[in-house]
Amino acid sequence: MSKTIDLQIEKSRVLIDGIRKNLGVLEDKGFYNEELDLMCQELDALKAANDECDAMREQLSAKVKNMNSILTRVKDAFAEKKRIIKGYYPQEEWTRYGVQDKR
Repeated sequence: MSKTIDLQIEKSRVLIDGIRKNLGVLEDKGFYNEELDLMCQELDALKAANDECDAMREQLSAKVKNMNSILTRVKDAFAEKKRIIKGYYPQEEWTRYGVQDKR
């Protein structure tokens, strides 16, 4: 869970508990049980949304690792082929084989 989300949920729950314990004193200030129940529902929704995001981050992380692995293989193959062409042919012929010399 995101530290920001986790902290907000924890602080909100502590606040809600404190208000509930003192609801009799705070009712004249506009605090009502229904509003606190709604806040609890919102906290549950926030936790569920955050859990969903965490699962998506985990899946994305695996996909990014796979993509980076493929990219490394592609770059290595590219560099090897380019090195061979540069080693066997003069610079004037490199573009004929698709090697761009951008020095």
